[in-house]
Amino acid sequence: MKRNQLIVLAVAVITAFAIFNLPRTPYNEDQGEDDVVALSGLDTKVDEAVAIIQSGEGSPMVAIGMLLEVLKEDPNHEKALMWLGNFSMMSGQWEKAVDRFHQLSQLHPEEELYTLNKVQAMLQVGDTTEAVTTANDYLETYPEANRINDFATDFQN
Repeated sequence: MKRNQLIVLAVAVITAFAIFNLPRTPYNEDQGEDDVVALSGLDTKVDEAVAIIQSGEGSPMVAIGMLLEVLKEDPNHEKALMWLGNFSMMSGQWEKAVDRFHQLSQLHPEEELYTLNKVQAMLQVGDTTEAVTTANDYLETYPEANRINDFATDFQN
């Protein structure tokens, strides 16, 4: 083969290799954000676990295991903590519910529901004094918290 033919062949092979390795989907700015992709993957896993439990299809313990896997990857994953707290309350595991909602109320103190669930779980554990103190402390910071205010008012009467 002549030198020119070898050059053309080499260019053709390199071009084919480059084209083969090009992305097959259009560029999206979000694709560069590994955290967003990882987070959405964790959210998807949480949604799948919740669907297993709510549908009654499949083992609830497998679903709980999925939620715990999410927490291993991101110990402060709000959605996983919330559902584990809710499922703890449903199954009467009040101490675990207190722990989950305590963590959530520390991460998101503005979310009234997390503190309310924590207070309700504390009552179930029998820690009435701490439940009332937690509710009153929350009301000092967030006086517009209607549900906790209703709880505190009802409990004091």
